[in-house]
Amino acid sequence: MRNSRGYVYLEMIAAFSICIVLIISILPILEEIMTNRKNVVLRTEAHYLLYERLTAFMDGEVNAVDQEIHYQKRLYELTWKEQKDFPGLIEGCVRYENEVGKSESICDAAKK
Repeated sequence: MRNSRGYVYLEMIAAFSICIVLIISILPILEEIMTNRKNVVLRTEAHYLLYERLTAFMDGEVNAVDQEIHYQKRLYELTWKEQKDFPGLIEGCVRYENEVGKSESICDAAKK
């Protein structure tokens, strides 16, 4: 039996480098998935707050006044504006910052 220790080390280094390349290529994908999961939670909370306020407005419980809402340790800005194209509607918008720090807004209209 011949001495083949050099080949074993070479194969270990090749296998290790392949594993490192795979890990380096998978980590950014996992980071993006985690960021998107957090953004989905923020977007869901913004939708919830918007429709809660629009429903309360249509029921006459709240007035159309701009306000800042602190919900789940996050800040959401609720703004109202008249619809020019549709006189019987008022538009409510919720603006928030996503996990990356980019400002996003969700808008919908309700009857006055």
